[in-house]
Amino acid sequence: MSILIVPTPGTPDGPCRGSCDHRKCHLLREIAHERCAHCGGHLGFGTKITGDPSMHLRCAQAHDPIHEPLTGAHRSAEHHDPKP
Repeated sequence: MSILIVPTPGTPDGPCRGSCDHRKCHLLREIAHERCAHCGGHLGFGTKITGDPSMHLRCAQAHDPIHEPLTGAHRSAEHHDPKP
């Protein structure tokens, strides 16, 4: 699963803070203004985005729990060291 983060305007690699004619800035703003396929909110700047159709990573995890990160309580048997 690939994850994209649209940088916040004015930060390194982010779009310009104000109006400009840079193609990259316009593309980044378009992505940030797209709607999440799960919740319908704007994808936004500085938010983790994944999937096709695009959605917030947190929405993808809520929608499909298999993508939740592993925690100590959810580790599979293959990650445990065998006890002697």
